Amino acid sequence: MRATDDAGAVLNAEFEIEPDGDQLALVMKSAGGKVNGSPHGRNHQYNLALELLLRRLRERGAVLESGVVDSTPVKHLPETQRTIVESPVVLAATPDIEALRRKLGRAQGKIGKNPDGNATKQIRLRLRVPGYAADDADRLEADLARPANRGKAPDASALLRSLMGDPIETVTGSVNTIVEVNQKQVRVTTDRSPQGQWVDVRDVEAGLEKLHAQGSVLVSVDELGHRSSFVGAVLATIPGTVVSLRPAVVTLHDPKFPLRIRQFAVLDGSALVTTRKEQRELRRLLLGGRTAAPCDLCGHDYPGDFLVAAHIKKRSLCTDDERNDLTNVAMLACKFGCDSLFESGHITVDDTGRVLSWFEDGLRGRLRDHLNQLHGRPCGAHRTSSQPYFAWHRANVYRG
Repeated sequence: MRATDDAGAVLNAEFEIEPDGDQLALVMKSAGGKVNGSPHGRNHQYNLALELLLRRLRERGAVLESGVVDSTPVKHLPETQRTIVESPVVLAATPDIEALRRKLGRAQGKIGKNPDGNATKQIRLRLRVPGYAADDADRLEADLARPANRGKAPDASALLRSLMGDPIETVTGSVNTIVEVNQKQVRVTTDRSPQGQWVDVRDVEAGLEKLHAQGSVLVSVDELGHRSSFVGAVLATIPGTVVSLRPAVVTLHDPKFPLRIRQFAVLDGSALVTTRKEQRELRRLLLGGRTAAPCDLCGHDYPGDFLVAAHIKKRSLCTDDERNDLTNVAMLACKFGCDSLFESGHITVDDTGRVLSWFEDGLRGRLRDHLNQLHGRPCGAHRTSSQPYFAWHRANVYRG
């Protein structure tokens, strides 16, 4: 296999990814010797390709576990005499890949009975790469051969709002819960800080940009700031990310990265379920004995099965008193878009009781048409006693 650089040029250097026990190994083919009909020698871009591959492995959060010279003249020697990587190298914590490549080259030149200084021998670098098992050699080889396509970093505020009220775990297993989001800060509760602490949204923005630019980030204070555990937990919620430990690294793969699904030996089992005791009463109260009712947001009539008893303030963040305020804390929202649009912050209700729609840049098609239809409509659930809940939603969920 030959790698294509980020400018689209195919480099003249051959490599392979092979299974190596329960690991994977990058095998760089040696350079040197003449090639008929070519002004260049065999694999003459060895160093360029090795450096490119190391960078792409760093983007995937890889660790070099060990490395040896693998050329035929020295294969009879014990590995201790042909080692070029003596201890694991965390690539995410290795900012100077060129210096690492030069170090590997110097180590190669000393291997063999007659050290000749050759820094482009065949080598074998054993790897640990998040998201790739020993049977994924062909997939990793193909992924390393082409430039990455990680897309655009998501909007930090929108991502944080979407996570509000849901427990998210840090790489060490601690639970963080986002309880409030504004333009500049997000308030996060933990077991140690039940009242919550404020985190700058810019810290999350910087982490997102770094993850999408580099492909992987080390969950450390140096990399992500003094709230690195929380920022790392947020980054790990993005689809396509893989988290590895020892060290803690979040890696973002291409959008088409095939997620590995855990296999369960036993599919059936029992579980304890937390029930929402007031939910049935809430739905009964909102329907008022009707089998059909209008959606409080779009105004269209629907059978009860197509209406949701939607909390205006996110239920997980309501106090017990607020959850029991059944006549004011919730409304009927249809399953044909209004419930999802309100929950995602695409729409809200202003202090006069009118629906506000948020139109992101470039928005078009059916979604824009639907938001246009909703914008300015009176909300059937807005009144003086429900206004505080709508105010909370505008401040914490609405994207506008």
